[in-house]
Amino acid sequence: MTVLRLLLDEHVWHGLVKIGQEIGVDVLPVQTVLPEGTADADVLAFAAQDKRLLLTSNSEDFAPLAALWFQEEREHWGILIVPGQTDKGLLSRSLRQIAANYTAESFRNGFRFIQDFTP
Repeated sequence: MTVLRLLLDEHVWHGLVKIGQEIGVDVLPVQTVLPEGTADADVLAFAAQDKRLLLTSNSEDFAPLAALWFQEEREHWGILIVPGQTDKGLLSRSLRQIAANYTAESFRNGFRFIQDFTP
């Protein structure tokens, strides 16, 4: 079983890094590893290569990328959509729910919404 590892896209609340540390989940903000404004395809490629579930609020760009990767039979560790302006308490509870009840493998090649994991 692979440890749950997350990559936070640019506009996802960085408070999840601290929550991740508290619950044993590796949470990495994209800005710490890629330049600001990196193309979405490159962000997903990095997440896939580093075996990280991507949390993003950008469903408009990542939905077509998820479809393209499916058609090309490319593997990734999942894309989890976090709607902009989502309550920080709700995000925190959702991450705790995910860490307690799901494995990294449960998100592989998937495109899901954080609402699916709200307690």
